[in-house]
Amino acid sequence: SEWEITGGIEHTFAPGTVIASGGSLYISPDVNTFRARSVSPKGGEGRFMQGQYSGHLSSFPETLNLLDAGGNLLTTATYAGNPSDAQLYLVVSEIMYHPDGDGLAEFIELTNISDTVTLDLTGVKFVQGVEFDFTGSAVTSLAPGARVLLVRDSAAFNAAHGGGNPVAGEFANLSRLNNDGETLKLEDALNGTIREFTYNDAAPWPVAADAGYSLVLVNPNANPDPDVAANWRSSVLPGGSPNASDAIAVPASPTGDSDGNGIADLVDYALGNGLGSASIASNVSWQTYDIGGSPQSMLTMSYPLSIGADGVTVGVDASTDLANWQDASANIEVVSEVNQGDGRKIMTVRFTPPIGAGERQFLRLRIEEN
Repeated sequence: SEWEITGGIEHTFAPGTVIASGGSLYISPDVNTFRARSVSPKGGEGRFMQGQYSGHLSSFPETLNLLDAGGNLLTTATYAGNPSDAQLYLVVSEIMYHPDGDGLAEFIELTNISDTVTLDLTGVKFVQGVEFDFTGSAVTSLAPGARVLLVRDSAAFNAAHGGGNPVAGEFANLSRLNNDGETLKLEDALNGTIREFTYNDAAPWPVAADAGYSLVLVNPNANPDPDVAANWRSSVLPGGSPNASDAIAVPASPTGDSDGNGIADLVDYALGNGLGSASIASNVSWQTYDIGGSPQSMLTMSYPLSIGADGVTVGVDASTDLANWQDASANIEVVSEVNQGDGRKIMTVRFTPPIGAGERQFLRLRIEEN
């Protein structure tokens, strides 16, 4: 009674539940479905069972926990799982949820990140956020490295991006992407979850995607968690880059100076020097902010970044003597990220004490190749 199973599923055993010595108890999300099984265990066999557990068992390795009524862990069970090819290799790589104009040019891009496996998309379907089933669509298989697109309105999409793209079809049942963010769920032919995540239009998600840019998954071949905002960025340019990557390759010689401007190529790459009409200088100043209803002066730094420079990580270090430097990330609050429309954005951050609290403060950008 009142024991629980936790992990991939959640279930509390009904009051009065007793398992006889040597007996078994089966639990199912749906009792009627269990009884209708064609193979044992199934209905008509006198099985002791309970239904309506929440959640679902993952196709990936997972651990289930058995707890007594007091919440004490009694035992665990781990199974290896058997994910489908679609679960292993199909990723949502780009989302255009708020295009300019009438908003009809929405699209979702999926990518097969396998180097060798062609994915059968028959039975693959979006069941939450938008609706679409690849069965019988214009694209039912996806070669290694290939991309496929789902669109809200074909005419609007073609007007924005031209024809000839691998469009499987339009979202079904007049469904559309929510401009305020929502949960998207993609399932395979056996109703196993391929991807389920929630995007948003507010920080820490890229806010430019709420104004004509798309959401782009950073380094999709690494299969990052799509539920983590830091794994997404805005597209390099307005409109997105359907059926293509807009990531910029790392310079062949990161420490070289191919353009002769006296700055290492890796720094040019990270800051977007060479994009747009001119380089954008970094700036440090004191700015006043309303903090809890009171004005507060805070050290503030603005600097450019190349949006598509996925091959580097840029951070800020702080020092009071130019000799001892520390990573300032724990004392940084993002003020704004403003896309410039040329592949760059201006990042503005402010610093909390102790950074900026002394007589002297030095800041530097730290650029590291991933």
